[in-house]
Amino acid sequence: MNPYRYLVCLRATHPSADLAPLFDQLGLTPKRAWRAGQAKSPGNGQGVYRDSYGYVELTPDGQPREWCREQIEDFLGAIQLRLSMHRDTLHAFAAQGGRCGLFVGLFGEEAFGFELRPELSAGLAELKLTLGFDIHPDNDA
Repeated sequence: MNPYRYLVCLRATHPSADLAPLFDQLGLTPKRAWRAGQAKSPGNGQGVYRDSYGYVELTPDGQPREWCREQIEDFLGAIQLRLSMHRDTLHAFAAQGGRCGLFVGLFGEEAFGFELRPELSAGLAELKLTLGFDIHPDNDA
């Protein structure tokens, strides 16, 4: 038994471009976004943002999902399938200097593990998506 919870976000960065067209083409609404050169909001320091950035929570309601409800591999596979229809958009974004990827937060009270199928890893790579993990042991998410 591998008791863990996970959150998944899609994150995008670009040295200068407005990310709104990317998110519009993907049919996603960012939870938070800014554009390079935009003044930082209060509480985020002074000055301007160096790069454009945005993220979208893909886990329903932005809440951690229990592994027993849906395995992380299956959840990521469904996202890969959904985003595969936007392959050309993601390739163009990468070609223009942007970076887009899935960010996975993992929370567990015990040791846990899983494997990602080669087809999933290859599918995400084909879409020019990075895959990042943030591990939170013994953390109530």
